[in-house]
Amino acid sequence: MTRTSKIFYLIFFSFAVAFIATLHMRPYPFVYLVKAVPIYSLAVLAFLNIAGLRGKLIGLGLVFSGVGDIVLELAGDSLFAVGLGAFLVAHLFYIAAFTKDIRFKGPRGMVAVAIMVYGCFIGFVMVPNLGDMLVPVVAYLLVIVAMGVLAALGGTNHWLVVAGACLFIASDSLIAVNRFIAPVPYSSLLIMATYYPAQLLITAGASLHGIGFVANLGRPKQLCL
Repeated sequence: MTRTSKIFYLIFFSFAVAFIATLHMRPYPFVYLVKAVPIYSLAVLAFLNIAGLRGKLIGLGLVFSGVGDIVLELAGDSLFAVGLGAFLVAHLFYIAAFTKDIRFKGPRGMVAVAIMVYGCFIGFVMVPNLGDMLVPVVAYLLVIVAMGVLAALGGTNHWLVVAGACLFIASDSLIAVNRFIAPVPYSSLLIMATYYPAQLLITAGASLHGIGFVANLGRPKQLCL
């Protein structure tokens, strides 16, 4: 790992811990920057460490994630749909980055099916409670489930990427349940404690070469990322 990468990972961890530790103090001056700095640190790492178009796509996904973080922290409920839209665009970039060498078999296929089943379940639970937000939330649900499925099926995706995608779905599920169904105890803490690791695993996993998903752990091979 280069010195520059170490610095940006340090920035990520420092600001992520700072934001989570000060959740109970919000709002405070520049809280939106404290929240977004970890994600923009990962964006820099993606542009630096992930080769080719894949790195640019994941970097842009992180940039739009940071936009969503800032919008939601500054405006909250009043611009919820705008923040949701920013994250939807982020997931479209992730989908483009993950869609390579699709393998619907073995552990990859099983994880993909599990994600699809979970998506159907959470959608079934949420739809009756969405009201005016039905269309944007369902559209977002479809996109994030597609992101998770393609993270699992993409043959060049390291297992850390798959874990990150699943954590991202878990984090957004907590947001949806807390907002549309029932209050979740310690929701802010749980959401950020899954969201930051999700983005970290996607970024770090996409930068790794040579190991695919669980089925390949015993027989490493070089992969073209």
